[in-house]
Amino acid sequence: MKYVSLFSGIEAATVAWEPLGWEPLLFSEIDEFPSSVLKARFPSVPNLGDITKINWKEAVRDFGRPDIVVGGSPCQ
Repeated sequence: MKYVSLFSGIEAATVAWEPLGWEPLLFSEIDEFPSSVLKARFPSVPNLGDITKINWKEAVRDFGRPDIVVGGSPCQ
């Protein structure tokens, strides 16, 4: 399964799903600290930042179509 994680935080979904072989296609996180954690822990997964500014047609074209979208807003 491939997924997109919105409001990713430090990415609990990936911690839970990685042992199952699920793969994140991309993250959407704007907060500086969680974004730095994502970059350090998942350097090959792009963080597209602000969800309101993402062009989803381009994201699907560039990174593939996800099987599932996960997120929790607000992450606080």
